[in-house]
Amino acid sequence: MAEKYDLIFSLGTFPLVSLLLKDKGLQIFDFPFDNVIGADFFTRMSMLLLDCNNFMEQKNIVAQENTPVEGVTQFKDTKTGFIYPNDFNPKLPVENNYPLVKANYDKYIKNLRVCIGAAKKILLVYVENPQIKEDEADNASLILEACQKFRVKYPKKVIKILYIRNNEDLENIKVIELEKNAEKMEFNFFRKFSDASAPVVEASILEMAFTGIKLKTNWRMKKILFYQKLLKSIIEFKRNLR
Repeated sequence: MAEKYDLIFSLGTFPLVSLLLKDKGLQIFDFPFDNVIGADFFTRMSMLLLDCNNFMEQKNIVAQENTPVEGVTQFKDTKTGFIYPNDFNPKLPVENNYPLVKANYDKYIKNLRVCIGAAKKILLVYVENPQIKEDEADNASLILEACQKFRVKYPKKVIKILYIRNNEDLENIKVIELEKNAEKMEFNFFRKFSDASAPVVEASILEMAFTGIKLKTNWRMKKILFYQKLLKSIIEFKRNLR
């Protein structure tokens, strides 16, 4: 997939995906799916197609004491299944955290809407969580369905989906072209450092999936976001003068 795109962004399922894209200069801005964990491809895609409306509602956010990391409280959206591992302060009740967290995610959602609006060719990257493997029989049809819905929603844009899943039997990348605008990649990026260690996502291996992908310099997108930030700064400055 040696192609150039106006916009590349992560749909998840874990923060490392967007971190790798940013490290390689493929994703510039912060977007709403960057830091959330939990929920599957269908849920995330459905939220994206709904323009991330009702992405986070306070009534649905609950604290979870029993988490994968002992002694660490995480916060979960009971409606979507999204888990916010780092956004909420565990020492404060949800209602104290929520306004700031919501404001941040509103900004991320706005970034994504503006970038999609300004882009002509878009790549959406989704990496399946190796610890919660999704239904192999269904995900190909879901990817194709998502492509079709994107075409209907954005008829003048080229939107491609790159779906990546771990396959411990494959050392080399296997590319499965589902259709012109949808690819699946399978390879082993969930590794053990020793027989006694727990498996982890090996970043240096996972990032191989992004070889040959490039981001175009989209000055229109940068200009729009620059003026948005400038306007916000002016509004905040005037508010502080009152």
